[in-house]
Amino acid sequence: MPDKEQATEPLTEPRRSPEQEMLALMRENAELTREIYNITKKTNRYILFAQIFTIVKVILIVGPIVIAIIYLPPLLREALGTYQNVLGGGTGKTLFEGSGFINSLFNSGL
Repeated sequence: MPDKEQATEPLTEPRRSPEQEMLALMRENAELTREIYNITKKTNRYILFAQIFTIVKVILIVGPIVIAIIYLPPLLREALGTYQNVLGGGTGKTLFEGSGFINSLFNSGL
């Protein structure tokens, strides 16, 4: 039967020289550096697209507002000009009250 000490001893790798250990560490470092580089490229691409979409989003929100500020005042003036006669031209009386249209209907004896 084997001793308990032999069974519990951890299996260790054979001793490497400092040069071999340094080479192994350098290889591992190079591998990790490549992995970090790839992750950084993906992150930079993500940030670039996020900035582009933020600009597009601002344009989609602000663009219609600017266009409305430019084109709505003349359209509103035109629309209000059409109704200004009906509304009394700003005198406070409507077309019917100002011209005596209703009074003429009642006085005509119909």
